[in-house]
Amino acid sequence: MLERSPRNKRIWAQDVKVSADVLEARLASLTGDPSAVADRVDREALAAGVRDRLTAARNAALRVDPLPGRVSNWWRGTLIEAAYQNLHAAESLIVDLYNPEDVEAEIPEAVARIEAGLGRDDPRRIAALDLLEGSPADPGRRQRLRKAVEVGFGSSDLEHSRLRSFRNAVVASTIALVVTLVVFVAWVSLNPTEVSFCFTPSGKGPVCPSGSAGPGAHDVLTISLLGVLGGLLSAIVSIRNVRGTSLAYDVPQALAMLKMPLGALCAIGGLLLIRGDFIPGFSALDSQDQILAYAFGFGVAQQLLIGLIDRRAQTLLDAAPGKTTAASRPERTVTRPTRHDSRPGSTAGATAGSTAGATAGSTAVVNAVPSAVVNAVPAAVVNAVPAAGSDGGPAGLVPGQPGGSPVPPAASRDRSDEAG
Repeated sequence: MLERSPRNKRIWAQDVKVSADVLEARLASLTGDPSAVADRVDREALAAGVRDRLTAARNAALRVDPLPGRVSNWWRGTLIEAAYQNLHAAESLIVDLYNPEDVEAEIPEAVARIEAGLGRDDPRRIAALDLLEGSPADPGRRQRLRKAVEVGFGSSDLEHSRLRSFRNAVVASTIALVVTLVVFVAWVSLNPTEVSFCFTPSGKGPVCPSGSAGPGAHDVLTISLLGVLGGLLSAIVSIRNVRGTSLAYDVPQALAMLKMPLGALCAIGGLLLIRGDFIPGFSALDSQDQILAYAFGFGVAQQLLIGLIDRRAQTLLDAAPGKTTAASRPERTVTRPTRHDSRPGSTAGATAGSTAGATAGSTAVVNAVPSAVVNAVPAAVVNAVPAAGSDGGPAGLVPGQPGGSPVPPAASRDRSDEAG
């Protein structure tokens, strides 16, 4: 019976191990197929390189190599990054061993990965989209596919690094806030008169959160606990807006942990602002129950502050590809710049292009003139306006016939048709 090892309980480690096994089996089938890499003598070198990367990915997933400390590994993601980067390197190397049918089968997934990780105007995305329309007989098709695989996985690794940095920032903020709150609560508990949370309504004695007749050591502790409860309620409610993720970094959990100490901070700060008459319209609280209700309400209201952080986290989670590579962004037509030929013999084409462009531009300008304005101008006046024609003569005369019978300009004819 196999002994269960705790190192294999991590979901991402199982994912890496299964993916490495699949690539190993695919590699074995490709190295035994002579048609997989036609006209290539480096088949064994490529296969050895793929096996080395797969071995390194397995070692990182099983905590064999590298061997970072637990805290350092969790903070920097050493094992996760090493495992996936080696796995991705093996997937890009194995492209050179594919037969033509495997190349065509791999293109859609590589393009989907590019779509999920790159911007719409990125030239690497445009080049990847060309793979979908290219010919299988293209001699450089395999090389472009390998580059697309490298770029897609590189973009995925970069998004994961950004997600880890964001999680670390949230965790560091939570730790700093907890330490500060603990110090503050301990100091106020020892010196309750220095920072009082009691209110003195008109005609009544002091009203304190703990129910005592004056500032006590339990006032700040009571307010902090109610703020923590309000933050916990906000964290539970916000779960409905969090979509599941297969990523290795626990960003939603880190945000939930931040909301509880932030709720305590909002409860303390909110009551101090009311007591100092800083918030217009808020008068002194009249009873202990009212003070406790406000403390809990301020703890829930911290969601107004952390909502921006929640949206930023969801944006990063959506941008970081997980196990699926589907892209949810709508397709957009990409306009490629027109290449102008500067070689001899291209003067006619350039002249024709410029003439067509000038004609289209002038037509657009004329069409922009309101019909009422054009129709209000007498035809005799319009025909009498001199303009350069194609042969240098007036536009109102037939080209090539100086002094010939005048013809209406294009604008006059268009507007006359509309009027008719």
